[in-house]
Amino acid sequence: MKMLYQEVKMKGILKIGVVLLLFLALPNIQLFGFASEAGAIFLTIYPGARPNGMGGAFVGLADDALSTYYNQAGMAFIDSPNFVLMHANWLPGLYPDMYYDIVCFVNPITGWGTVGGNVIYLTTGETEARDDNGNPVGKFRTFDTAFSLSYATRMTPFLGLGVSAKFIYSYLAPPEIVEKVLHMRGGTGMSWAVDAALLYHTPLRGLDLGAVFQNIGPSIQYASSGQKDPLPRTVRLGAAYKLLDSKMSRLIFLADMTKIIVNWSGHISEENEDTWKSIGMEYTYFNLLTGRIGYFNDTAGQRIGLTYGGGIEFKNLKFDIGVDDKLYEFPTSNYRFSLSYTF
Repeated sequence: MKMLYQEVKMKGILKIGVVLLLFLALPNIQLFGFASEAGAIFLTIYPGARPNGMGGAFVGLADDALSTYYNQAGMAFIDSPNFVLMHANWLPGLYPDMYYDIVCFVNPITGWGTVGGNVIYLTTGETEARDDNGNPVGKFRTFDTAFSLSYATRMTPFLGLGVSAKFIYSYLAPPEIVEKVLHMRGGTGMSWAVDAALLYHTPLRGLDLGAVFQNIGPSIQYASSGQKDPLPRTVRLGAAYKLLDSKMSRLIFLADMTKIIVNWSGHISEENEDTWKSIGMEYTYFNLLTGRIGYFNDTAGQRIGLTYGGGIEFKNLKFDIGVDDKLYEFPTSNYRFSLSYTF
């Protein structure tokens, strides 16, 4: 993928170059450190309006269908089927037609545990390719997608374990356009990966701890260049503390640390800069109105700032919005809209 982008740049094909740069850089537009060396970086974008409003902190809570992404072990403690759908016009300040979607579900099965899954889709929109002379040779839509299936069970009343398997597919451009413009073959890549997770309800009432290992699998290889890029192998640690938990009020504090491991430098200070930190708070009043605020720090990727959001609930239906555009140093909007239904 990197070789492909370099050749595009040398040929001066700006439009395709922008598309490939986005897929190398998302979600860290200015990346340094080791997260930038991974392929399929779209797997690290935080889905869901609810976690987004809390700075991306959700590993220690994971109490809805978004647990299929953040912490599959949380599925073990979900008592009813739940469905979450999210849409985001992703960083339109960079690329107006880019958007990011996820649909996820969980379904408890008595005596067996809980099954679930999700589908992630990210696209930069339609792109027009041009040859060396600037003549149009066709239009295409670049996209990344991943399909996941998950399972979780309670090992004890307080400890849940979860696993997930996923298929990853990246479509850069149609083979005929890649061959015409870049004089190379292919423009797709694919791989697979597994996740493993746990969630522990500690003896300290209200405190839950979670840990997740994500995207453990072979490197993704793009047919255009033959080069392999390692998946964004990720370690997530999280804690959630329910200070209030009644019918009238619920107040939760959360904190997460996320580390993408591609190569280990051995320098603690560098690794710390390339570790993402999230803290957040959620307050719900009478199971009706919810407000959220969070703080996210990615020093290496230069994404630092507040996030916020809220939601409204009516019976089994919830609507949430999350905003994190203050993290970026360029003008943009970045809203996630989620709809959740519990059966």
